[in-house]
Amino acid sequence: MTTTSTIATQETLAANAFQVKAFAAQSPTSDVGPISIRRRALRPQDVQIEIQYCGVCHSDYHQVKNEWQSFVPTVYPCVPGHEIVGRIAKVGQAVHKFKEGDIAAVGCLVDSCRECSNCREGYQQFCE
Repeated sequence: MTTTSTIATQETLAANAFQVKAFAAQSPTSDVGPISIRRRALRPQDVQIEIQYCGVCHSDYHQVKNEWQSFVPTVYPCVPGHEIVGRIAKVGQAVHKFKEGDIAAVGCLVDSCRECSNCREGYQQFCE
């Protein structure tokens, strides 16, 4: 069930969305090139990172080429690169461990439940 406050929050996030520069593939056969994409607004628990470096691995290549279409079809434009390093440009109001200007890095695993048996044993990459 969608509540009035949920709808208001979604409308606020949409209204505060912004454009950023990226490199993307437009199709499985296109080269990766510059593009402007729309990003959602910062939520209270988010940090916005100005990306300075990005790793592009072989799984990114498979995704760009839509080689996994039978179980995870690519949505275009596709921006490859899931390991990044940059400076924090903004922090949400609920963020306390980071501040603007800090260096931040995001690896290929960005979240887990921290409660299932795999997480408790240190295997977050296998989070249920």
